[in-house]
Amino acid sequence: MTGARGAARFDRVMRLERPMRIEAGDGHADLQFEAAADIWVDLRRASPSEQANGGRVDGIVTHRATIRPHDGVAGGWRLVEGARTFRVLAVSDIARRKGAMELILEEEGR
Repeated sequence: MTGARGAARFDRVMRLERPMRIEAGDGHADLQFEAAADIWVDLRRASPSEQANGGRVDGIVTHRATIRPHDGVAGGWRLVEGARTFRVLAVSDIARRKGAMELILEEEGR
């Protein structure tokens, strides 16, 4: 779940947002986000090796977050704290048995 750090420290509240595709009559679509919940989060920077090796076509890993399980969370969702926005690149629920999910994140605008 959190590796050598031990138990997760849910020390901040962040807004979890789900993507909503809005279809227009002219065939165009917009992607908007809808608040799903305010949740407690253990947010931490990705290690330098994760930042260097985590690069993919759709994002670079900048942070990891541990949250309590929440249905439907997947790549494309967001975590928001004030002016900071973190895009969910992937979800690992390997720790679900321990009551947690890990989100692999990219901070937008960085």
